[in-house]
Amino acid sequence: MPISNLDFHSSVYLWEITETLEELLDIPVLTEEERIIVVSFRKENRKKEILASRALLQHILPGAHIHYVNKNPQFTDMDKEISITHSGNKVMIQLREKDELCGVDLQEISEKAVKVKSKFLHPSEVRLMEEHLWETSLLCNLFWSAKEAAFKAFASICEQEEVIEFKTQLIIKEIDSKNLTLTGQFIEKNKRTAFTLGFSVQETFVICWFEN
Repeated sequence: MPISNLDFHSSVYLWEITETLEELLDIPVLTEEERIIVVSFRKENRKKEILASRALLQHILPGAHIHYVNKNPQFTDMDKEISITHSGNKVMIQLREKDELCGVDLQEISEKAVKVKSKFLHPSEVRLMEEHLWETSLLCNLFWSAKEAAFKAFASICEQEEVIEFKTQLIIKEIDSKNLTLTGQFIEKNKRTAFTLGFSVQETFVICWFEN
């Protein structure tokens, strides 16, 4: 199976796409809604990502199906939470119990995050990065991935109507390179909610997932 043997967290699963589109079409069992989603994409790689995510899900939970509400994936017939991310030839999902916050993100390491860091990094995060020994490119990609994962988790419960601002509302406070966790705060109006993310740094990519 193309499921990665990399061990991240008990709630996180990775599928590395090595199949052709035709091969992937034969793996998951799709609902009519899921078939429409696949057909709606023109690019082959997007079709493969959708199919791989369904194949991965059904490998873990046979018979499981999801649909989308406000672009967020939700189970059709199970009381669980799901988050999906994809980048390059990789698809990853996080599964958690019903009503637990859920968010996962995978980023291929590139200079793009460095070029736009002023748009998503709070000044306190810039200082935190300057105090850390890891190189800037890695930290920028890690922080971007962390904010994407946290955004997915909090988007489902936030009270505001406006889009969550990465730079001012999702703030990373601490990097624990020993336990591989990031702690931060989600700031909504006058409310501050602490959160913890797990992370993994690989040779070409980083991933972050919501823990609590």
